Amino acid sequence: MGIAGRSGERLDLVLPEGTLPLADVRAQVRRLLQGMHENVVVDVMVVATELVSNAYHHAAPPRRARVLWLPEREVVRVEVDDGTPGRFPQLGRMGFLGRRQRGLLLVNGLAQVWGHNRFPDLKTVWADVSTVR
Repeated sequence: MGIAGRSGERLDLVLPEGTLPLADVRAQVRRLLQGMHENVVVDVMVVATELVSNAYHHAAPPRRARVLWLPEREVVRVEVDDGTPGRFPQLGRMGFLGRRQRGLLLVNGLAQVWGHNRFPDLKTVWADVSTVR
């Protein structure tokens, strides 16, 4: 996993082919949000994990992720790009269907709002997590 950029309020990650870099993503999120309330950090790590995981399981490369602390809006935004603009995220259902199809339910529960933007060659799935606790 490559770090394309980092500032005090923004992290840009180039996600590699192959193995899911989830532990690395969580570590980078923790570094970016150091000093923030632990519940916020954990919520953002879960949201980032689920959105990155979905990009690997349901979409084609290239894949990138961004985490942006937006203090003026009191949110941390997680954005994940993938190379499958025609396939949109769908909420799963709770039940005994196994371990799949629950990621966006977690995102839906932890984020103030989430959605996706479609572009000609990619889509971005994003979620805003409140920093107010």
